[in-house]
Amino acid sequence: MTNKTVAVAVACAALALSGCGASPQGEATASPSASRTAKPKIVPDVAGKTFTQARDELGAAGIAWESVGTDGLHFTDLPPDGAVVLSTEPQAGGEIERGSATLHLKSTRAEAEAARAKVLRALRYEFRCSPTGDAITAEDNQVFHSTREIWAAPDFKEFQSCDLYVDGTWHHDTFTLEPGEAAVVKQIGADGGDVSLPSSAYADVLLLCALPPEDGWDRKYGENPAGPKIRSQAKAAVKMCPTAPFVPELKRVADGVPPAPKSALGDGTFTVGKDIAAGTYQVKVPAAANGVHDCYWERTGPQGGTIANDFITFAPQGPVVTVYEGEGFVSRDCGSWTKIG
Repeated sequence: MTNKTVAVAVACAALALSGCGASPQGEATASPSASRTAKPKIVPDVAGKTFTQARDELGAAGIAWESVGTDGLHFTDLPPDGAVVLSTEPQAGGEIERGSATLHLKSTRAEAEAARAKVLRALRYEFRCSPTGDAITAEDNQVFHSTREIWAAPDFKEFQSCDLYVDGTWHHDTFTLEPGEAAVVKQIGADGGDVSLPSSAYADVLLLCALPPEDGWDRKYGENPAGPKIRSQAKAAVKMCPTAPFVPELKRVADGVPPAPKSALGDGTFTVGKDIAAGTYQVKVPAAANGVHDCYWERTGPQGGTIANDFITFAPQGPVVTVYEGEGFVSRDCGSWTKIG
């Protein structure tokens, strides 16, 4: 026996308690815990359940999953929540040690992608509406994703303005139009509207569907009666939102019908018989207000001469004025006049 053989034998004897094997060089000796076999997991019975139910039950059992549609394609995104499970692989009660269980769903990848697109489409528009002022800067905005949501809001009648974002882009900036939206803009242009910025032209119509238009909106472009620019928007809005609670006003402008004279008015300059009806008007004193203060009114003739005027320092019940067909009427800092006769 050579000296080298003796040395090896002595070393093995000294290491007997820890083992001296003949494993190949560099191969680690397996520990007892590493050699244990993982306990198999039992696949639950999820056939007939929805995808979300099946996913939750598999997760509770500690089993990963993948999903396949009836078209044989794996879903690249989450399947529809309500997709029904036809079967599993392994089948219910089967054991799985590693890897994933496969869910065979009554759906296809194309259907899933369409459903996802529908969800994203529903969030494409973000309206921000304020009951107190300009929605662009207001801090009390409420957020909606459709005009129907706005109309159904409890304080819909209190909203003063709405702002709009399309796919995260402010409506005054440029955003990409979808085919249906581009078709609306094309028709606006054909009707004589301004489509120099197509995305803005579409957004204007969408906002027109959100809230009742302001008084005198059909004279927005200085045309009387409503000219082609504003009429084109009204026509598009009637088609886009035919169930709007204020659609009669949209139809009126779309048809070029002048507005009926009003029987209530605020501050401004008016032609009697055109802007307001002839008759007797009184300023409505706001609730809890101590009369009307510092109000000026004036009646003018067709050529502008003053027929009558008054500066009201204080009127406990509100001033009363009678105006006649063809006259002009001016109101400054008086508040709201209501026809009483």
